[in-house]
Amino acid sequence: MKTISFSVNDKIPPREVCGCGFPHHYNLKNVLFGNVLDLLELLPEFDMSPPYGVFYDEITFKVCGKQVVEQLNAVEFNVKYPTFDEAETHLRRVRDLRTIIAVGGGAVIDVARYVTYRAKTTFVVIPTAPSQDGIASPRSALYAVSPEGELVYKGTAEAKAPDIVIFDLDIVSSAPITLIRSGYGDILTKLTSIKDWQLGRDDLGEPYCPTAEKLALEAVESIINVGSEYKSANSIMNLCKALILSGAAMGIVNSTRPGGGSEHMIGRHLEIYTKRKLSHGIAAAVGTLLMASLHELKNPNWWSEERYKLNSIRERCEKWDILKSLKEANIPRQVFVEAITESWKTRPERYTILHKYKPERELAEQLVSYSRMEI
Repeated sequence: MKTISFSVNDKIPPREVCGCGFPHHYNLKNVLFGNVLDLLELLPEFDMSPPYGVFYDEITFKVCGKQVVEQLNAVEFNVKYPTFDEAETHLRRVRDLRTIIAVGGGAVIDVARYVTYRAKTTFVVIPTAPSQDGIASPRSALYAVSPEGELVYKGTAEAKAPDIVIFDLDIVSSAPITLIRSGYGDILTKLTSIKDWQLGRDDLGEPYCPTAEKLALEAVESIINVGSEYKSANSIMNLCKALILSGAAMGIVNSTRPGGGSEHMIGRHLEIYTKRKLSHGIAAAVGTLLMASLHELKNPNWWSEERYKLNSIRERCEKWDILKSLKEANIPRQVFVEAITESWKTRPERYTILHKYKPERELAEQLVSYSRMEI
């Protein structure tokens, strides 16, 4: 497989040029597409030196984690749950390591990037599925554990973006189809998260970064014209690049603000209800449909571009079979209503359209109908 390099550094101007005041510091050096075992040979060229530690879960160990461990003679870390407790347990074992490698998806990457940040090591990510835009984010979505043993989401924690990302298209294209749909869904969410951030800017004077907006929308443009061929190798490569662009948008402001707003709050509610059987990106895409409905009802011209509005978002969800995944989840109408009326309370500090209008049941019912959630 031919090696292809993709960099976002030339898309990020100095903060003085942007004028936003955010640091614009982002440590991602390069994104490489090719055979994963061949690309591991290049790690020393990027100052990625041993001893290595490899984070994986039971599934991703079988996908390619075992091969990575054996090729690098690495210390092994099996991630079971995306919790602070587990991250702290692994942290105690990495003190003598110089490079940490995450092989997997959201949970594995989130735990590894938190550990990497705390241990101050270099960091490589090898995604096994193009399922979410946290691949290159500097934040970790980790959970606390309630006295009842339930996972409780508390927002994101300071972490480290990867220095290198390695995509093996044979691997990511072979991921379970629901995870591929999830990646497309997670990119769609930028259409509501950016508008929520603009509300924070306009209503509260919240700091805002035009470069982050540009990167997020470039991610959307990378995939928005993809249709039913979304599973093709070329489409998957464009999706991977979009996920990196979205991560870079969050990276330069050191916040998930450009990539996560009201739609992610609703998505988390649905993830918890389905006990994480509904993937993150699909749940967030459903939240996007609901919140695009709210934005459109309150401001019909919320986007001037028709391809960014509710009808286009729904059309994409249909073409990418996201609504098929939603139907399979069999979520009662009442859960959608509760997500709209209650989920914003979990992030009172993040101002969104939900915080602005604080929908009660009548409006929530209207949104469920308007977005045609009952399919």
